[in-house]
Amino acid sequence: MNRSKSHSNSSRWSTRLHSVVTAIYRKRPVWMVSFAASEANLSEGLRAACASTAMLALGNLLHDPVFAWAAIGAFWTCLADAAGSNRARFMSMMGFALLSTLCGGIASFASAQSAAFAALAVLAFTTLGAFGRIWGAATSQVTILAATACVVMVDRPMHDIRSGLAFLGVYLIGCLFAIVLSLTVWRIHPFAASRASLRAVYLRLADVAFDSARLVEQRAAPREWATHAAQFRADARAAIERSRDALANVPASKAGGAAAYDTLLGLLTDGEALFAYLIAVSGAAEKVPAEPHRSQRTARLLGAIGEVLSDIGTAAGDARWERLADLQERLRRFAHRLESALLEPVKLQSGFELVDFAPREVHAETWSACVARYATRAWSTLKANLSWQSVGLRHAARVGVTTTAGFVVIQALGLPFGYWATMATLLILQPSIAATWPRSIERAAGSIVGGVLAAAIGYAIHSPLGISLAVFPLVMATMALRPVSYSLFVLFLTPAFVLVADFATPGANEFSFALTRLGNNVLGCVLALVATFVLWPTREKLDLRVYLGNAVRANLAYLRASLDAPRHDSKEIEQLRRAAGLTSNNAEEALGRVRLEKLEDSMADTVTLTVLSLLRRMAGTATQLRLSANRRDMHSELDTWVAAMSEAIEAALNRTLVTMRLELPAREQLTSLEADVVGELARMHRLLTERMREARG
Repeated sequence: MNRSKSHSNSSRWSTRLHSVVTAIYRKRPVWMVSFAASEANLSEGLRAACASTAMLALGNLLHDPVFAWAAIGAFWTCLADAAGSNRARFMSMMGFALLSTLCGGIASFASAQSAAFAALAVLAFTTLGAFGRIWGAATSQVTILAATACVVMVDRPMHDIRSGLAFLGVYLIGCLFAIVLSLTVWRIHPFAASRASLRAVYLRLADVAFDSARLVEQRAAPREWATHAAQFRADARAAIERSRDALANVPASKAGGAAAYDTLLGLLTDGEALFAYLIAVSGAAEKVPAEPHRSQRTARLLGAIGEVLSDIGTAAGDARWERLADLQERLRRFAHRLESALLEPVKLQSGFELVDFAPREVHAETWSACVARYATRAWSTLKANLSWQSVGLRHAARVGVTTTAGFVVIQALGLPFGYWATMATLLILQPSIAATWPRSIERAAGSIVGGVLAAAIGYAIHSPLGISLAVFPLVMATMALRPVSYSLFVLFLTPAFVLVADFATPGANEFSFALTRLGNNVLGCVLALVATFVLWPTREKLDLRVYLGNAVRANLAYLRASLDAPRHDSKEIEQLRRAAGLTSNNAEEALGRVRLEKLEDSMADTVTLTVLSLLRRMAGTATQLRLSANRRDMHSELDTWVAAMSEAIEAALNRTLVTMRLELPAREQLTSLEADVVGELARMHRLLTERMREARG
């Protein structure tokens, strides 16, 4: 009974957290570059908060401020937790605990000898930490956090071996406590990641419905609908792909015969169908006549659909399967009513059968065999990257040199808490210019807001017990919002670290602490940006023409199949729709990275943006054709013209001019959707021809 009540309370708080995050997402400031509103993880935040606060409470009980480092160790260990099996989680967390204790201790003892030895330790450990990227995200997470521990501990020189070992022992206790807490009390359910990912899918679908309702109510201009298509569809498609990955990674031993797994697969399939339906609905809603009664009814029904989708996502995340049947029935009723409100009625269809993966087979493997397999793979990867042509090696050298240069500058200037600058440099630097830029912006902005928050908390709270209690919600928010936004992560991390430092140094000036961290963070951002452009700059090898060509071809294939939908298998068309969405997303992301690296716009970029916007509109038209209640077979004249225009578009992609010899089909022979197809294809051909001429010029 108590357990059920506790689960209900946790679900309620989780729902509230997602509501708050979604509100921030819709009204977020410009500097929050990255944002995935539905990725907040309350359970992860609570675990890290309990681990860190318990260590601070123990230090308060023993009157030993050194336990602030145990709290830091517990927090870092939670950050190092890799998703996956309990074995993978244990290896990542224990690997970090041992590596950070050993390397951090060496750096601290080296710092006690001289500044030169300290600089060498920083150079060695930050270079090796960044080099861990070559072995994948999970390994990189562990090695970069261990390097972070080194640059922090180097600021705390150990002159006495006995006291130094005692300090490292306290730090290690915090790490081990977090591991025990994570693998016992906070064990991860096999379907937890899948449920969370499906909740994200339905919340993103709800966002599509809510925003469509807003645009209908405001009688928005076509440009606003284009922005809606680019932003909300990309978010929904990305959420669906993450959910596919999460379900595909569930081991067969856990999925086989599990009713919950079958339910999750069904929800994902329905999510794909609902995504297609909402694309078609948004296209039809854009054409709703400016009649107050009709537009208000359309907006009201779209809002109701959004509410139901949000409820389905919450039910999936909380494993309340008994609610799904009723919610899905309500959704069908609202969709049926919406048909009569739209000028171009769209039917809700399901059973698209797109899920085409099986749970991965997991073979029983001994620890020794597992270690041997990983060691073999690690050695082959290392040999492949021992060359200056390796992006991983150049990135590691850049990180090591820049972080060490920052450490030397800090030592020369005598700035207090200099590890905050070196830590910022270490964490901001990414392999490419396009990845470093937004991270720098978000860290600087998050630090400024977090510094103000830290100063306000510092003025209000002075006792060690009060600090311990204040750290709990800050650490919880830091970890819970880490997957959401790097800005929010830094915003809450700043006051958390300031308060923990205050615990370790009683009587310090909180306002001074906040200003010092802010200044050092800005210095770290500047160093990272300078290094990105000066030290062996690595630009992503992107050929935008390839991404754009793939997107155009995929969307064109989907459009042609939708025009002739009765002759195509539904699964085939759904695969074409997914390919169209993915290639459009990839092209938009590639364009964003290229523009960040060039730090300028060009005519070619402007045309490319217009082409990508038109592709979203084409996908919407194709989906409307497929789901239209008034669908008909394509007549031969339109079929011939579309085939000829497709050849001309393909020629333009290949930088060849082809003159269209066929006249446009007669307008009176076309439905409104077919007329949209003709107009969109003609405009696409014109834009690609214009882009080709600009590129030649």
